Amino acid sequence: MALKSTYKRNIASDGKLEMSLQEFKKWIKIFDTDKDGKISIEELRQAIRTNGDSWFSRLKGRRGIKGVDANGNGYIDENEFNNLVEFAQKNLGVRIVSY
Repeated sequence: MALKSTYKRNIASDGKLEMSLQEFKKWIKIFDTDKDGKISIEELRQAIRTNGDSWFSRLKGRRGIKGVDANGNGYIDENEFNNLVEFAQKNLGVRIVSY
């Protein structure tokens, strides 16, 4: 279930996938496999892998949790979601746009 095939969105000339904030939230919640409302490091790694970056998913997953998890509990929750958006835009080839 790759991000690029799941969401038929604009790909900008720089190769970044453009989607709205709502679409991004909907997509990332697909990976909340235990439905606890939080994204774990393994769930983030899965999201990274399905976006086509299987080689560096462990590194990016660890870096993502470290940089996004403000309270240090090992999960990304609703309060840290804006941090996740920033991480995705910088590291996952995603651009959040307003439609």
